[in-house]
Amino acid sequence: MGFKVARDLIFGMAPSPIKMAYNGDLATDGSTTRYKGSLVKMMDYNDIDHGGHFATHALLATAMVNFVGILDEEVTSGYLPEDADYDTPLKKIIPCFPSTVIRGEYVQADAAGTANYDTGATCSAASPTFTIDTNVTDEGIGTWIYMIDGASAGALHYSIDSTANASYTFATNMAKAVVSGDTFLVINTAHCREMLFNATCTGIKSESEHDLHVHRCMGLGNFISSPGMPYQRLQRSKHDGLIINNAKFYHEFTINALNAWNAGIAAS
Repeated sequence: MGFKVARDLIFGMAPSPIKMAYNGDLATDGSTTRYKGSLVKMMDYNDIDHGGHFATHALLATAMVNFVGILDEEVTSGYLPEDADYDTPLKKIIPCFPSTVIRGEYVQADAAGTANYDTGATCSAASPTFTIDTNVTDEGIGTWIYMIDGASAGALHYSIDSTANASYTFATNMAKAVVSGDTFLVINTAHCREMLFNATCTGIKSESEHDLHVHRCMGLGNFISSPGMPYQRLQRSKHDGLIINNAKFYHEFTINALNAWNAGIAAS
């Protein structure tokens, strides 16, 4: 679990970890567990009341502004720069430049155990209409739905249309019925512009309501692996309509917007 660097589009190899002053909370000495593989940002430009020149959890205010990389060790404590006795500890962080390709998994639960899947959809047997709240018309085109459990467990379907507050339309019929208690994953379109990171910032959260995808990225491709199936790019001609047990899904992407390595520290 956790985000990883797949490669760098310019340098080829993944950047090596560096040491940076890290505190996992904004205004207090760190006491929240921050997991290996979580995303990291620098403090906002104007947030200096506690000596704000340090790295921290990427979803703290302002979320994803001044993104710098991936935490390469678990952190359970820390100190602000203003602490009377101790330095802000140096922690290993893998820098992520605008050219660095990050790989994230669509996890069923985050590192703290909170569920990250979707539920509440219905679909009749032998139907292509997957009824679920999508919020934004057409944003679901090119996404995939993977059923985790229920009568359709293991079913993987490619969406060719979506209607706000109504449904996805699949390219192939769902063979068996889906009921509202069944759980599933929504895998974003290959070249998505936003996604939703989970609360521990260690993976991608499934979310059918596309207006809630608030974390900007440049999607480079979506991928699948399962027992007996090596890691490979999702392809409609190859994977749509299959039953694949125990599948895992991933996205490779870059983070260019508000990346501190090329944009500097933004005043938010």
